[in-house]
Order: sequence, then structure tokens, then C-alpha cells
Amino acid sequence: MLRIRASTPENLSASAEESHRQTATPQKRIVKNVSTLMIGRALNAPMALLHTALAVRILGTYDFGLVVMLYAFARTVADIVTFQSWQTVLNFGSDALDAGDKSGFHRIIRFSFVLDAISGIAGMGIGIAFTCLGRSWLGWPASLSTLGPLYCVSIPFMASATPTGILRLLNQYKLISAQSIVATMVRLIGTLLLWATHCSLLAMTIVWISADIIAAAILNLFALQQLARAHLLSGILTNNITLRNDLFHKRITKTFPGIWQFAISTNINTTLTLAFSHIGTLIIGGMLGPVAASYYRIGSQIAAGIAKPATLVQSTLYPEMTRLRNNRDNRNLRILAFRAALAAGGIGSALLVLAWFLGGTILRLVIGPHGTEALPVTLWLLAAEVVAIWGLPLEPLLFTMRRLRAVIVARSVDALLYLPLLVVTLDWYGLDGAGPAILVATVFLVLMQLGFVLRMKDTASFPTAGLTME
Repeated sequence: MLRIRASTPENLSASAEESHRQTATPQKRIVKNVSTLMIGRALNAPMALLHTALAVRILGTYDFGLVVMLYAFARTVADIVTFQSWQTVLNFGSDALDAGDKSGFHRIIRFSFVLDAISGIAGMGIGIAFTCLGRSWLGWPASLSTLGPLYCVSIPFMASATPTGILRLLNQYKLISAQSIVATMVRLIGTLLLWATHCSLLAMTIVWISADIIAAAILNLFALQQLARAHLLSGILTNNITLRNDLFHKRITKTFPGIWQFAISTNINTTLTLAFSHIGTLIIGGMLGPVAASYYRIGSQIAAGIAKPATLVQSTLYPEMTRLRNNRDNRNLRILAFRAALAAGGIGSALLVLAWFLGGTILRLVIGPHGTEALPVTLWLLAAEVVAIWGLPLEPLLFTMRRLRAVIVARSVDALLYLPLLVVTLDWYGLDGAGPAILVATVFLVLMQLGFVLRMKDTASFPTAGLTME
């Protein structure tokens, strides 16, 4: 990576750290980074459960379900409009740094930041328009006529992905871990204040909006701080900055072939992934009501929290796979994917067994005496998480090798299977039908991605320009 430093004791220490990072194996770096991220998650999980338990008790499951639906809608819009620019930073920014092209790296960062800003503002406008005109279509009560548009203010802050890419590229997982607890901490502190004073649906909504804004502000601050520390911030706001040059000029596609195609493809893939998360929550809320939506949110939160030690592996895979691709190390790329699947899958399976015995107790603590009503869907959701964990290296591998068509086809076909299946099973079995639908769809997705990976006969021919759409 490009480094320009004076020989101060601080910089010599940073250089030694960088040298150690480069000589360590990808497996060691992944273990170290996952361990670092786990510290944040270990703090985040109990705070999230405590916040949820308090919110359910002071608002009730109905009003808490309304807040969940507002969040799910805003997150859905944000994920639809965002270009997942952190992946663009990793894939193209790492190429520029490896080549010592500081100016090119700056252009990638500006490209990603501008995409975040445009998509976030557009998303806020779309969200406000939709909540004003389509509230009845969403199945929302009249009490959300004001809160719906208000919550859309948080969309631009949810759409900020470039800082995450910068921190991952610079291997600053300690800061990512620290930032990961900010939103939950703000929600918990806000809920405690509301518990002690006067809680209302509006007040809780403002707390959730504030959490996303503060978390995004700290994430951007960390990213700028690390760019300055690596001597990569100077000059980033100079050199003929215009929308035309940074987004639409042909020069950026000549310097970084396929960058627009990659950005659009990651956006499409994220949009399709929404079928399994926030769109599912919106469908459940629209068909079964806010109480069912709150139960589903809590169940999915517990399932994701239990599986998090394994799923954290995926976020550390992208930069390591990118480095191996840049070094044209086909053998170790495949070994890394195989070992990651075994390690994460083993951890996830063990956690599923643990949840079988502890799930009911956790739900009663969070929801109350009726918590066991959400146990069946929680166990189904956790089973789906474990299946996804076994296949977690597949999508990063396809992205790293720029097999974008394979990624999008797999997600598209799976979404077309899952959404109608979810509607049917909800109609037949109520909330209990949501679990089997997502498990079937997850198994189907992993099998499709595995098939595409096995078809990569020419993985050794690493793409150096443009994208392979096979």
C-alpha cells in the first residue's frame, strides 16, 4: 500500500504494524479481525436485547412494532438506493494503492462519497413521497402519517458506505468494532431516559433516528482520521473536483474499467438481498400487523445475534480475497474460502444447538411471559442463518473474481422464489410460516452460488481490466 510518512516514533510504530500485517497469513488476519469485531458484538448484543426489552415494556408490542416497521421501511429504501460503495473502495481502491496511485485512490474515494450523497438524498425524497402517498398500501395506521416522512430523514445516513470501505481497506477493524455499538448505545440511553421521563411513540422514533445519524457521523470521522493518519487525506479535495469528472467523465472508466458496472451490480445485489430482511418484515407487518412484525424483528435479531460470531468472518473475507486476487494467488484463494466455510459453519452449527436450549429463556426475558410465541420463527431463522454461514465464502468469492452476473442471477431467482413463498406460508400458517419460507430460500441460494463457483473453470485467469459477466 502507498505510505508517505516522516520518521517519527508514532509513524515507525505504524510502519511496523503495517509490515506485520502484510507478512501475516490471510487466515491469521481474519482470526485477528474477527476477534476484534467480536468485542464490539459482545457489547452490542446485550445492550440491544436490553433496549428491546425496555422498549417493548414501555411502548407495548404494538407500538414497538410500528417503530420496527418504520425502521424496516427506511432501511429498505436506503439499501435500494445505495451502491454499497464500500465494495467499490475495496476492489478498486486497493488496486490504486497497490500501484502507488494516490491520485487514483482519491478519485475512487470521491466517486464513492458522491454516490453515497446522491443516493442518500434521492432515497430520502423517494421515502417521503412513498410514505405520504402509499401509506395505505403499506398497511400502516393513521398514527404513522407524520412519523413515516419524519423517519425518512435518517435515510441519507443509512446510505453512507464509503467510510466502512476505507476502514476495512486500511485494516482498522478496531474502529469498526467500536463504531458498531454506537447506534445501539444511543437507542439504549434514549430508551432509559424515556423510561425515567415520558415515553411516546414520537419520542422513541426520534431516539431511533438520532441513533443512525450519530453512528454515521462517528463512522465518517473515523474514516477521515485514518486517511489523515496514513497520509492519504492531503489532496483529496483538490485536483479538479466536479461531478462530471468524478462520476460521468469517460476518464474514470478508462482508469478503472468496469467501475460503474461493479457499483450498479452491488446495488442490485443488495436490493435483492432485502427480500430476506426488511422487505420480509414489511410484508409480515402488512399482512399480520405490528405485533407480528415486532415478534419477527425480535426473533431475527436474536437469531442474527447468536450467529454473529460466524457471520463476522464474511466482512473480513472481502479484503483478504481482494489481496489474494491482486497477487494472482489462486490456490490460497480457494483454500481461504474452504477454511472459512468450515470454521464459520462449525461455529454456526454449535450455536444453533445452544439456541435450541436457550432460545425460549431469552425470548421470555425480552418480550415477557408471551415470548415463547416467537420461539418457532426464531429457531427457523437461526437455522437459515446457519445454512447461510456454511455458504458465506461463496458470494465474496464471486464478487472478488468479478462474476457479477452469477451473483445477480442467484439472488434474483432466489427472491422470485422467496417472496411468493413467504406470502403463501404467512397466509396458511401465520407468523410460524415465515421461518420455513426463509430456510427453503436460503438453501436454494447457497446451492445456486455453489454451482456458479464450481463452474469457474478459469479461476486462475484473474481479471485485470473490466468485469467478467459469466
